[in-house]
Amino acid sequence: MITRRRIGWLLIVLGLLISALWLARVGLTANALRTHFDQLRATAKQADLAPTCEALWALQDDLVALRRDAGGFVALAPLFRWLPIFGNDLDAAPRLLSAGDDLAEAGSLLCEAFARSGEREATLGAVLRVLAENQPLVQQAAARAARAEQTLASVPSDALSPLLASRVQTLQRAAPLVRAGLQLATLAPHLGGFDQPRTYLLLALNEDELRPGGGFISSAGRLTVRNGQIVELNFLDANLVDDYLNKSYPYPPEPLFKYMWSEMWLFRDANWSPDFPTSARQAAAFYEYGQGVSVDGVIAFDQRLVEMLLSALGPIQVSGITEPVTATNVRQLMRAAWNPDSYGVTLEWALRRKDFVGQFAAAIRERIESGRTNVDWLQVGIAMHRALVSRHLMIYVNHSEAAGVLSKLGWDGALRQSEGDYLMVVNANLGFGKVNPLVKKRIDYQVTLNADGTAIADLSLKYTHQGWQEGVRCQHSFSYTGNLTYEMMMHRCYYNYLRVLTPLGSVLRAATAHPTPGEYLLRGQADDGQAVTLTEENKTVFAQFFVVEYGKSLTTRFTYDLPDVAKLGEGKWRYTLLMQKQAGAEDIPVLLKIAIPPRAKLLMASPSPHMIDGNLLTFEFLLDSDIVIKVIYE
Repeated sequence: MITRRRIGWLLIVLGLLISALWLARVGLTANALRTHFDQLRATAKQADLAPTCEALWALQDDLVALRRDAGGFVALAPLFRWLPIFGNDLDAAPRLLSAGDDLAEAGSLLCEAFARSGEREATLGAVLRVLAENQPLVQQAAARAARAEQTLASVPSDALSPLLASRVQTLQRAAPLVRAGLQLATLAPHLGGFDQPRTYLLLALNEDELRPGGGFISSAGRLTVRNGQIVELNFLDANLVDDYLNKSYPYPPEPLFKYMWSEMWLFRDANWSPDFPTSARQAAAFYEYGQGVSVDGVIAFDQRLVEMLLSALGPIQVSGITEPVTATNVRQLMRAAWNPDSYGVTLEWALRRKDFVGQFAAAIRERIESGRTNVDWLQVGIAMHRALVSRHLMIYVNHSEAAGVLSKLGWDGALRQSEGDYLMVVNANLGFGKVNPLVKKRIDYQVTLNADGTAIADLSLKYTHQGWQEGVRCQHSFSYTGNLTYEMMMHRCYYNYLRVLTPLGSVLRAATAHPTPGEYLLRGQADDGQAVTLTEENKTVFAQFFVVEYGKSLTTRFTYDLPDVAKLGEGKWRYTLLMQKQAGAEDIPVLLKIAIPPRAKLLMASPSPHMIDGNLLTFEFLLDSDIVIKVIYE
């Protein structure tokens, strides 16, 4: 009996020693994994790709060793989710290891592509050339990245232990960017001009004068690329694009004629549609008509994109500007560059007031093409991705496959179709001024669902003019004379043409009228401010013109019937709301309330409501990108 006990204890001790040695080995591998992960994050900021690839390959070896050493424990780890502190870590272990394998393999495939080419510098031209020459590897990497993103999305990072959570959250933020970038990289041969030179029209938008397709078109650029290299980049004042002295131009959209007396539809007003592909095609047609140059695509960007890019690149030295241009001062410098000098408003000033755009573009091009090691390419990618999803950067191309990828990524700025409810608030500044920075907006939207899936919508839009100067009167037009400054163009009343895009078949019940006196308007005739119903872009649109007086607030309200926005399937009702953000618009606070039918039972709501009171669900968020709200009930 004693011998058996001793043997039993000996086996237990031996088992514990083996387990301790195994855990120590796994711990050493995991520690090496953390070390190489941190090294990868650090080297990703460098232009030299060799250290990044070395860290990536080392990390991939760590993952192989971890999977080998952990053996079947990883597969069994979710069984221990009940453990305190690290239970959720164990539950997520198989998914994290799988996602890590996929991401490491995606990176390894890209490194293999660069190794084959012998390229070490991450300059724009070199990257495009390597991607174009190694499409099979790029496509394999894109597939791996897509699978990793899907796997990581299933991991609740906020439930993990703090150290692991921070690293997982980094991967979750990076995975969509990596996947989207690799999908776009599959188009490198076409977009980079490797089959033939490609010319893109660049639209520099000024959201201080907001228009439906972004900001007012201030400047037009022409970018030509061949074999991944920029061979031409120049900018022209948008007012100089058209050839209206020698050619006839079409009538403008009715509101531009009615409120601004525009008798011709010109390039500067091309982005009247909130659907960017539509506006892009119109801008490209006007550009070819006026300049005699056809383009392969259109890229639009605004001042917010410039700020995001500078936050990633750091200070830029621009010709003609004494101080470095940064994310914090670039708007003020652009406004100062627009202002006339001591000679006041002159013809020379009119021709040169937008030169800053071209000078700034040249400085950005020099920084990016130089391949300097002080460029944080990861942050540049993150900034560009954020600008694309928030519609401060939009891309349209005349290539069906590329356009399909951009549409799937949501980078083309297009209006999207919704299986249920839809809302997009589109504002157009028709006041000749740069007043939008002074006007803050708020959206309150309540939907009361009926038992048959139809609904009643109540939309309230509040505009608050935050001007602080004394004695500002509402004058629609002003002359470009004397000591005119950019700031003077900001401190004006807000002349707004509003369009509310709703599901096709919506019926307006009531809307607040906002009459405008004749002395406020260019034509001198009063406007009744009534809302009208239109059909545009396969949407029912409620349109209205009003003026927000300087330093005051205005609230307009629409009540309308919605068609069957809730769908019945498998005994459950599904209500979906797609709310799209207008290009160039600032982030807008939204208060959304959804009332399901009185006797209905809520099954699921995504994202989670801030409050549930009986059958009323309340959501609060900033509309900084397109958002989908889903509610399931029975």
